[in-house]
Amino acid sequence: MVAPGPMAAGGKIENDLQYFVPLGSVVACVDPYGNKFEGELVAMDEPSGMIIIKSTGTDNMEDLTVLNRELLTDFEVKTPAPKNTSGSFMPERVVDESLVRKAILKKEEAVSRMAPKDVSNAGRELFKVINKTYSNLDWQGKIIRGLEGDFEVHPPYKEDNVMGKTEDAVARIRKVVKKFHMDLAKKTEVEVPS
Repeated sequence: MVAPGPMAAGGKIENDLQYFVPLGSVVACVDPYGNKFEGELVAMDEPSGMIIIKSTGTDNMEDLTVLNRELLTDFEVKTPAPKNTSGSFMPERVVDESLVRKAILKKEEAVSRMAPKDVSNAGRELFKVINKTYSNLDWQGKIIRGLEGDFEVHPPYKEDNVMGKTEDAVARIRKVVKKFHMDLAKKTEVEVPS
C-alpha cells in the first residue's frame, strides 16, 4: 500500500496519494509538464517518493513509468485494487526488481537534472533537444553546460549565447540552437491564427 507522504503537508495539490492506495489500483496522474499517465500502480518506493505505473504502450508492450509523487499535479484512482485476502498484491507476472531499481535510478537522475524553476520554457526545451545529441549535460544555475566543459549556453539561449573551450563543440551546439529556434519559430507561426 502507498503510505501518506510529505505531499499531505507540503502545500501541494491534494490527491489520493496522501491516503492509502493499494497496489494494483488503476490510477491516472499528471506530471509537472502536463504529461498524462494511466495504468496499474505496481510499486512504491517510500524513501524516494517514487511510484511505478504499468501501462500498455502503442506497441502493445508493457511500459513502466516512474514518477515522483511529490511532483504530480493531479492524481486519481480510477479503479481501486480488488480486495485480496492475503493482504498483499502480487501482479500476474513478477516485475523484475532490477528493472524497477534501474528505472527509479534513471528517474532520480532525470529529476536531479531538471531545470531551475526560473528557467524559461524555451530554455527547458532547448536542454531536452541538446540532450538528444549530447547526453553529458547539466544545469549550472540558469546555464546549460556540457559536463566536459566543452560548451555553455547562457540565457536567453540564442545562438550567440553559446560559449566554450573547443571551437568544434561550440559550432555543433550553435547549429543545434539555431535549428531549435528556427523550429520554434515555425511552430509558433502555425499556432498563431492569422
